[in-house]
Amino acid sequence: MTQHSKHFSLSACALAVAWLVSACGGGESTDTVAPTVVITDSEAGATAAGPVTFTFTFSEDVGTSFAAEDITVTGGTAGTLTKVGNLHYTLVVTPAASATGTINVSVAALRFTDLALNGNTASASADQAYDTMAPATEPTTAAATPTALAGDVLSIYSDAYTPVGAVNLRPDWGQSTQVSEVTIAGNKTQKYTAFNYEGITFTPIDVSAMSKIHLDVWTADTTTLDVYVLAGGAEQFVKVTPTVAGWNSFDIDLSDYTTLNKAAVKELKLVSSVAGTTVYLDNIYFWKSAAPVGCGTTEPTCAPTTVVPSGSVTIYNDAGNISGLDAFPNWSQNPPVVGSEPTIAGNKVLKYTFGALYQGIDWAANQQNVSGKDKMHLDIWSADVGSVKISLIGGGGENGITRSLTAGSWNSIDIDLADFTSPDKTKAIQIKLEPNVAGTIYVDNLYFHGTAAGGVGGGDNTFTGGIFSSDYSGNLGAGTAKSNKGGSVGFFQDPRLFANKAFEDGSVCGAACNPGGVYNFYYGIGKLLPALTDAYFGAYVNAPGNTTADASAYAKVKLKFWGDAESWEKPNFTAQVDVLLQGPTNAACANPSGRPEITRAVAAQKIGAGSDYTIAKTDFALTESCGGAYTVDSVWSAVGAVVIRLSGTNLQYLNTVNSTPVSYPTFINVGPISFIN
Repeated sequence: MTQHSKHFSLSACALAVAWLVSACGGGESTDTVAPTVVITDSEAGATAAGPVTFTFTFSEDVGTSFAAEDITVTGGTAGTLTKVGNLHYTLVVTPAASATGTINVSVAALRFTDLALNGNTASASADQAYDTMAPATEPTTAAATPTALAGDVLSIYSDAYTPVGAVNLRPDWGQSTQVSEVTIAGNKTQKYTAFNYEGITFTPIDVSAMSKIHLDVWTADTTTLDVYVLAGGAEQFVKVTPTVAGWNSFDIDLSDYTTLNKAAVKELKLVSSVAGTTVYLDNIYFWKSAAPVGCGTTEPTCAPTTVVPSGSVTIYNDAGNISGLDAFPNWSQNPPVVGSEPTIAGNKVLKYTFGALYQGIDWAANQQNVSGKDKMHLDIWSADVGSVKISLIGGGGENGITRSLTAGSWNSIDIDLADFTSPDKTKAIQIKLEPNVAGTIYVDNLYFHGTAAGGVGGGDNTFTGGIFSSDYSGNLGAGTAKSNKGGSVGFFQDPRLFANKAFEDGSVCGAACNPGGVYNFYYGIGKLLPALTDAYFGAYVNAPGNTTADASAYAKVKLKFWGDAESWEKPNFTAQVDVLLQGPTNAACANPSGRPEITRAVAAQKIGAGSDYTIAKTDFALTESCGGAYTVDSVWSAVGAVVIRLSGTNLQYLNTVNSTPVSYPTFINVGPISFIN
């Protein structure tokens, strides 16, 4: 434990003088507002595995009145307090090794003053959980035996169910993976070692009536796992992200496999994001829940039977609502949505009759951190709506998941919170409901439950197999966006673009924002006239763990990036793009990034996830040597960031976007980045 303390530097007499002066009147007005501070940290919404950077953001300039001794730290060892600006300081705190606990950083009242000598009257603090225990290397407990499902099961591998037909768990596809069956706590489990990819073949089965594919995964070192379903010569995958050193139970919606003939599925394929790892698999099956019980024709005649699990964050149900809930916010829909709260079979529910095709449920007055939960649940009944898009909103980001409804029945819906890739789940404030047609829906039992299995963006923080980044998570607006390798991601732009904009938009959107199934993040602005001919705009992805990546074993870098049609593929506007690899920060570098740089200009391809760029090391030119300290080879051997940049005449805004007022857009989407030979 480290604790800083000091006596407040401004005496009571000085404070009295300051207050008396402010009360004298006459002349110019005097500042009498007390300064405040907000403390945030770099690991918000996650459990820290190492040092944590705490940021102190002040409401106004505090001059030299704030120092390390004004901060109290428990649960870790404080480093050097760094002033990064008049309103911002940072402090790195290192938790104890091989331990779990919570770091607390606080600033008491009367610890700093503004330039008018007003002392802070409010305290501030922040907590951050940490776990620096070394992860286990193999499971000691069995995967949870699946409970008897009320519906149908087509099992591929499980002690609990009889498999469908003939199953081959070790087809020879020329892969290096070694497969064996081990018994863990009395339960048979498949063990994959030297794992890169592996298949499972079986008698063709019709899964078109099923709703999900289930599998349990345990790994000590795999970052993500691509779960492929194969049918009729076609294949498609969904990416899952297991928590390291723990059993992960995944239920993937089969509706996410959009291009397959589900009437003749005959193979599965599993691909690890990190080659040569060890993975344990159990309980692989297709399933669906029993059909919901009929309950009325024009309105429900029964209440849903859902029981809210203990430990849930409950937004709305008959037993009580979250404080500050507005179930019928006015979002200026036209025609309006008519909302009410009828009692059905002795149970209160929310009723929405749609004119406009969207409606919110709002608890912004009581923002919730649901990042530690696994799923969002709600029950929906409708006689005339076939599907509903359900969006979670938080921290300025949102994205929606569509679920089909069975008419005349209560539909029990659970959505994996990992599927909501855009909102900041530490700041959840609303959901939005968008039916596919105008009609009436009834809603009950809205809550968040379960324990999160861990999201993308943590990653293993290491540069292995040439993978610089392959997936992204977090919130761009909140500054928490990262690659699945733990490198921060974001955007930079000429301030003149932002100062004269009609709109801006950006998000980490996973595969949902592009039909190619490519995980990506994007940002863009729509600029008003006049045009600029010397501006710049770009995106960056930092190296795994925000360190550097030694790419000396590879000859090429491969990237996916694209943009909007107006600024990337119109006949009168063919963008040229600079791809930059930046080395480590160096005080001798004179460029804005403060890093050595090698650069290659490429012509923009068509928009979309099919836009692959492969650039050889020999094609890069050294554009910042930092006083001769770096060469192309030395930057390639210590890549700190990959940057995609539009500049100069590439920002002339010749093509308008359909917006009011009319504006000229520039967007960049960034997908996977890797080094190859």
